[in-house]
Amino acid sequence: MRLFTTTLALAALLPAALAGQARYSVGFGMMGGTKLAEDRIFQQISIQQRLAPTFTLGASLPVSARERAGLEFSLGLGKTRVKESGFPTVDGPSYKTIGFSAGVDGPLLGPFRYRFGAGLTKYLADKEGIFRQGAPLLLVLTLGSDYRVFTSNKVGVVARLRYDYQRFSTDELRSAGFARTQDVHRLGLGLAVEYTR
Repeated sequence: MRLFTTTLALAALLPAALAGQARYSVGFGMMGGTKLAEDRIFQQISIQQRLAPTFTLGASLPVSARERAGLEFSLGLGKTRVKESGFPTVDGPSYKTIGFSAGVDGPLLGPFRYRFGAGLTKYLADKEGIFRQGAPLLLVLTLGSDYRVFTSNKVGVVARLRYDYQRFSTDELRSAGFARTQDVHRLGLGLAVEYTR
């Protein structure tokens, strides 16, 4: 909430010509990632993410002639697969993620723009499997790039590439003997519609 208030206060200090260039977006894509957990407990066991449909909302304001500061919210619909040495791979628990990040974007090369930021991701799941004792809230670092596919007046279509990094663990995993927090890398591709007012 404090970050949102700060963004609004910053917008009030901008020249009127810039403050009027608020940009909003809504998007859809698919997000894949590395294993949520991997360890050896009697035998090798890993918990893998499946491709997750992801919906996004965003808003940004210019902070200079080239850069913009903005917020992105996301909702992901994820599933897991559990692989254990000597046993067939089976479906694990499903989950949702609600993500929030604050970041800065600006020109990169030609029609490409970069974005980097940081935020939080909350996992939401039934209390089963690796989420039996609850689902985590994690710090996330993000990088990305946007490519404007089409623009007509104030509306545009943008192709997006998003990468994020988090360190994943749950109370249930620790109780089961998974000794380490897992570095998780996620990569997403999608399309968004932007509106500039």
